[in-house]
Amino acid sequence: MKTNNTKNVLTVITAAFMSFVGILTETSLNVIFPTLMKEFKVSLDVIQWTTTGYLLAISIVMISSSYLNRRFTAKQLFMTACIGFMTGSLISAFAPNFELLLAGRLISALGVGISGPLMFNLIVEILPRSKWGFYMGIAGLVIAMAPTLGPAFGGAVNYYLNWRLIFIIVTIFDLIVFLIGIFVFGKYHEQEKIGFDWLNYLILSVALITLTVGINQISKGLSNYKLWLLLLVSAALFYLFIKNSKRSKKSLIDLSVFKNKAFVFGLIAYFLLQLINIGTSFVLPNYVQIVDKQSSLIGGLILLPGSIISGLLNPYFGRLYDKFGAKLPLYLGGTIFALGTFLFAILGLKLTAIMIIFLYGVLMLGHKMSFSNTMAEALKVQDDTLRSDATAVCQTGQQLAGSVGTTILAAIISIWQNKGGASYAYLTAQGSQVAFYFTFVLSIVIILCDWRMFKLEK
Repeated sequence: MKTNNTKNVLTVITAAFMSFVGILTETSLNVIFPTLMKEFKVSLDVIQWTTTGYLLAISIVMISSSYLNRRFTAKQLFMTACIGFMTGSLISAFAPNFELLLAGRLISALGVGISGPLMFNLIVEILPRSKWGFYMGIAGLVIAMAPTLGPAFGGAVNYYLNWRLIFIIVTIFDLIVFLIGIFVFGKYHEQEKIGFDWLNYLILSVALITLTVGINQISKGLSNYKLWLLLLVSAALFYLFIKNSKRSKKSLIDLSVFKNKAFVFGLIAYFLLQLINIGTSFVLPNYVQIVDKQSSLIGGLILLPGSIISGLLNPYFGRLYDKFGAKLPLYLGGTIFALGTFLFAILGLKLTAIMIIFLYGVLMLGHKMSFSNTMAEALKVQDDTLRSDATAVCQTGQQLAGSVGTTILAAIISIWQNKGGASYAYLTAQGSQVAFYFTFVLSIVIILCDWRMFKLEK
């Protein structure tokens, strides 16, 4: 039975902190790419895989989260997540070359891929439904705030200390969380001895990889045959996965979650919210450094005020959901979010650090109001028996959105940077403006998805 006792709340908070540590490193390296490129003597399109590959690996792990939740206890999953993350972080901290740095990042992704879905599964499993909005707000604070704090954290450590200490610091923090988790985590449901669908897991994993690598080819132009070939292969693999899933008796993801059309539109909105969030947090620090000629420290700090102010309001936005339902926070948040993307777009050629701080605050206010409440509403419309599968789908989509968002916006900017005929800084500003207009269009799609979700709920 779900109880709202202190130990259950502490368990969810501990899982949230584990997720926070892992997600923090998603974007902490974005602002130190120039340093890493110089030290390991690799290009930007290679070094960016420390973020894109990390997010992709998290997505692949999250595919199995529904099975893991049914097969293992929460404590077993939590301990595995912490140990995996700490091991990968230490490898990255002492990596003598780029290959080991990337390997450490991929191993660290194991921890985040497990801990993210675990946090949401605990909320719906051990806490009362009347409090879901509030605790989803707490969870949303972790997911949405951590990647925006990452640039400030990474930039400050790199500027004052050394980039390797980024991984040492998060390892120490994770060790503390691990020790607390040993005492508060328990067994909350009976485990099922079920088989794992390795074939479909492999098919879906390769489909996600080819999709991400394919999108990465956009920077080389739409006439690049590798782009269309990889996207075609990815589509074929997704189709094969769906066909095999209907025949398989083993467990991976129950595709019945997609029969609920209201859930599908909620999932699309959730995906696009995170795509814009992560993509924008990649673009802005680089814009400040390249266009405005600021340091990596400033590049990271510009995201901090908006992240903190809007992040602290996130639990309040969850209470809005609990008290008034989903329409108020989703419509209002979506409108503010769209306004933020529009202002970035029309001012994209002449953004100053002060302007970015203000506009990013507007953007994040809308994002925080919408993000966790969108997931709460999407999960609410699902049957109890499908909720862990729906959580797995949402969390996998959320991580994939970060990877795809970074890749697409980086590709758009790269296309303009390679045009020539003007300064590199001006071309970067032009490419960023196009990227911002792209996010504005997506923000309108989010509002339309919310409207369609509410209509289908009736």
